[in-house]
Amino acid sequence: MSSSIPPVPAVGDFVTALEELVLVPPGRRGPSARIVLVQQGRGDEAEQIAEGECLRLRVRGRALVPYARIQESRPRGDRQRTRDVFEQIEDGLRDNRPGGFGRLRLPRYRLMRAFAAASSLEDQAAVRARDLRDQCFAERRKDSHVLKALHAIGGRDQTPGNLAAWIWHWARHPLFGLLPRRLYGFRAGRRMMRKGGWFRRWARVPSGRGDFFRHHEAVVAQPEDALLCALLDDLEAAARGPRLSPWTRRRRSRFVLVFPREGAPGSVTESVVRGFPQAVEQTGSTAVVLLAVGQAGPDIPQSLAMATTTIDSWARSPGRGRGRSVVVGVEPLTGEPDQEAEGRLRGYPEIQPGRVHSDLAPRAEASLMAVAGVTTLSLLAYLTVAHFVDPASDRCLGASVSMPESAAPGRLPQENPKELYARAREAIDEQNKQAEKAAKRADTVIRTVVYLGIPVTVDNWNDGLYSGAIPELRGIALAQEQLNSEAAKDVHRKVWLRVRVLDAGPRFSNAPKVAGELVREMAERKGEQEIMGVVGLGQSRADTMTARDILGDAGLPVIGTTATALEMQQHGMYRQVAPDNRREARIAADLARRGNIVETSAGTCAPARSAVVVADPTDSYSANLSELFMAEFPGARTIRYTAEPGREPVPPASGDRVESASTLAEVAIRVCERIQEDPRTVVYWAARPTEFSAFLEEFASGTRCDGRLTVVGGNDITNAVVDAQHPSALHPRVRLYYAAHALPRSHSPNVMGDRFRDQYRKAYGADDLWGNDGHAPLAWDALRLLGSAVNSARQDAGSAPFGLGTVQQSLVRGVGGPDGKRGATGVLAFDRNGKVPVNKRLLMLHDTASGPEVALECGFRASQDERTSWGPGGAFPCVRDE
Repeated sequence: MSSSIPPVPAVGDFVTALEELVLVPPGRRGPSARIVLVQQGRGDEAEQIAEGECLRLRVRGRALVPYARIQESRPRGDRQRTRDVFEQIEDGLRDNRPGGFGRLRLPRYRLMRAFAAASSLEDQAAVRARDLRDQCFAERRKDSHVLKALHAIGGRDQTPGNLAAWIWHWARHPLFGLLPRRLYGFRAGRRMMRKGGWFRRWARVPSGRGDFFRHHEAVVAQPEDALLCALLDDLEAAARGPRLSPWTRRRRSRFVLVFPREGAPGSVTESVVRGFPQAVEQTGSTAVVLLAVGQAGPDIPQSLAMATTTIDSWARSPGRGRGRSVVVGVEPLTGEPDQEAEGRLRGYPEIQPGRVHSDLAPRAEASLMAVAGVTTLSLLAYLTVAHFVDPASDRCLGASVSMPESAAPGRLPQENPKELYARAREAIDEQNKQAEKAAKRADTVIRTVVYLGIPVTVDNWNDGLYSGAIPELRGIALAQEQLNSEAAKDVHRKVWLRVRVLDAGPRFSNAPKVAGELVREMAERKGEQEIMGVVGLGQSRADTMTARDILGDAGLPVIGTTATALEMQQHGMYRQVAPDNRREARIAADLARRGNIVETSAGTCAPARSAVVVADPTDSYSANLSELFMAEFPGARTIRYTAEPGREPVPPASGDRVESASTLAEVAIRVCERIQEDPRTVVYWAARPTEFSAFLEEFASGTRCDGRLTVVGGNDITNAVVDAQHPSALHPRVRLYYAAHALPRSHSPNVMGDRFRDQYRKAYGADDLWGNDGHAPLAWDALRLLGSAVNSARQDAGSAPFGLGTVQQSLVRGVGGPDGKRGATGVLAFDRNGKVPVNKRLLMLHDTASGPEVALECGFRASQDERTSWGPGGAFPCVRDE
């Protein structure tokens, strides 16, 4: 029980920071760390903390992380003392393994231990090296059934009487006796003497491979250092690879070595603790945390509170180098116990790994992998032949990316849209209340951001579905919850956010008025800068751009969510998290020109030769997207149509490649005429999605094309719209491809995408209608981007006040630097003063009766993970930003 840890002040935070350092997964770790507890004054609190931490590392007799408790027992002068300490480490790590860890192999350590214990009286260096190798091999053979069997087969006995037995008698010893010994020596030499390996530096071996077994004197001179380096090297290898191993994938925590008693001067314990940082530097170890009770030495002890801050910084900074070390002074417990520490230790009585595995799971997984491997090998010849006999040059483009989860359509909620929108507002209101409470605590900083979006004021699913208002507001609420949770854990560096939701009216018609009122309100506050920016403006309309100018001219940073028209970028204070129309149009045109998307016969497809663009010229998004697509697809024709009441009529058509239509029936007829002229014609739907389903009905029933149609759609045809309209189920002869900013439930790009998916699923269920829609993750990314800029502004300002100017500077520099910031929709990496993320991830989905499949994926999924090709076998290069 954690009650064995004395409740001295700050010990709860110290233990939490220590255990978070232990739980940092591979790939995000810094160098291995040494934490030395020094008792200040009389008492044994330092030893109690170390002993208590050992108890926290296991529950119900099973270790939660791999650890070893070491206490040197034998007196100085006994040569077995070295083995006593290191054998305790080996035995402790073997006995204290968490579930699913698998067998711990320590080949370098076992070799080094046998090498240090070996001795030879031979004078010649080469002969002495072979003698030492044979002794190490004999030691290795003791715990290897294979080597024991080979030794038994290769052993000598009485000379046989016939020729065949004579040949076998003299051949088996070289084959089963000498050869394994030489292979052992060769492998040991490669393992220890590899270029860049620690042993070459440690033993000061000159250039060239050399013979490992000739460096016995260096090892004997410093056996503790050699054994420690070998042990750290083995533990690093156990934590890092191979990634295909189901046991390795479950090794998510560091190894913990605990020395609960102070080592005497000159003891092995004192030598190991003192030499640990140097051994870490030699080996590049990142997999170990050493907790020891000892003396401060030349270092000045830190308090538990200061040490907590130091260890917290280690958990967030990966890299390699000299081992990290901190000396912690532990004061004796005087007076009443610290209530906060006591409460935390009682509330969390053991370390909290993210997941506890069973020993059976990796075995089952390994069995499945073995079956899969055999199946793959058995089918390899067939697939190779099939590739050459039946090339994929005419196969219809479908799934090019495997998805770990089903993309089956989500269910339509039973509640009406107005209730769902109100519930999302309530989630924001609740977070605002939490922020107000937090503001009363010391060192807490709270700021306000504004969400300017479309409301849901009626129970009509037409407006509730197509506007994207509900999932966007949900994304804002979830991002606020995440940011405030992070701020609660890091009150000295991060900022609590209060979100103020403003009603922009239908189609953002009230956006300019609301923006003006907000600016006037800020002016009346006489310089108080509580509002740090605005997110939203999710549609590319004239009123949206007017509101953007009003807000930007007042110095408010504006982060757009789903708006993509190029005109939206014409202000210095505006940025967006979605790729713009130029990138989307280029990728869509590339898909149409190169991908086998137009069906020419049953099961056979070819790239499009011609294109017809359906666009609404009275809508900025539609007009801009259609013009950009036509520029990328030479020879494309445009049909202009609008059905919005109260909008200006369609301008007269100009040019022989632009025509107008007054009804959807007329649009369908003209599309059919173009298909009859060239059957390999694709329709690019750049209009809003509200008319898409009606167009398909008109095309199926009112034309002579028999319902055969290939459509490539813009990002406004979201997954939620497709799920609601069921175009592939209702029109099986239609092939639909459409752009998507995210497929959060089925195809997450990175760890932040996983975090958003889990958070959304927890809040709204796994089968929610918008679970695979892009509005929510884009809004999540937008608010997190602005929140990160606010946090950076506070950190840059230090103890000085910060405001809109500092936030804007963070955005101009690019949050996250050149590598950007990982988001739920991909990497948000901005050039200096950039408006749009560079090479932002974009998907082109193919709709099927069972849900969407990814036909194309281009752009950055994570900082070092960019999809640069698409098509069968990555045949086509992805479009990249110019």
